[in-house]
Amino acid sequence: MIRINLLPIRQIKQRIKAGQQVMALVVGFFVLLGGMGLVSYGQATKITGLQAETTRLTQEMEKHKKVIAQIEKIKKDQAVIETKLSVIKGLKFASQLPARVLDEVANLTPPDRMWLTSLDYTGAVLVVAGTALDNATIAEYMDKISHSDLFLGAELKNSSLTMIGNQKLKSFSMTINALAPQPPAPPPAAPGAKKAPAAPAPPANK
Repeated sequence: MIRINLLPIRQIKQRIKAGQQVMALVVGFFVLLGGMGLVSYGQATKITGLQAETTRLTQEMEKHKKVIAQIEKIKKDQAVIETKLSVIKGLKFASQLPARVLDEVANLTPPDRMWLTSLDYTGAVLVVAGTALDNATIAEYMDKISHSDLFLGAELKNSSLTMIGNQKLKSFSMTINALAPQPPAPPPAAPGAKKAPAAPAPPANK
């Protein structure tokens, strides 16, 4: 009877199987390392892209900051110019107001029925005195004053009969309250802009 020892064959098979398992583990390990490398590369690429985008956005913000600063400077300069123009308009208004008031008084006075002998103009109040043909002329004059855009109205202080030559006339004095339109208000000052001086009050004429 022939006997064959199978033990070495089994050991060889076990060793081959163990070697295959080790090889599979090694291959799996390298595949894992490769996958991790690809993931790391992808993440690094994304990070680089994000850093580049961040740099670009930062540069854009700096450009916008410069533009915004220029716009703010233009706004401040415009506010200063508007304020100066408003002051000039106020000065022009103040210088023209007395002439307008006196011109209005002259235009409303009927030259053939009323003669002014004195006029005192202080602030917004005029005190006039003169003679008229009759009471109706005085009443008509006061009515015209009350309908003028420059006056609130007139108040008769006194009226009396006077003789000039051989003609009877009415001597009178009255107070006229001026209602001058307000000069244009200055625009609101921009932040950091200097406040413009107020326009001077209209000078009094006598």
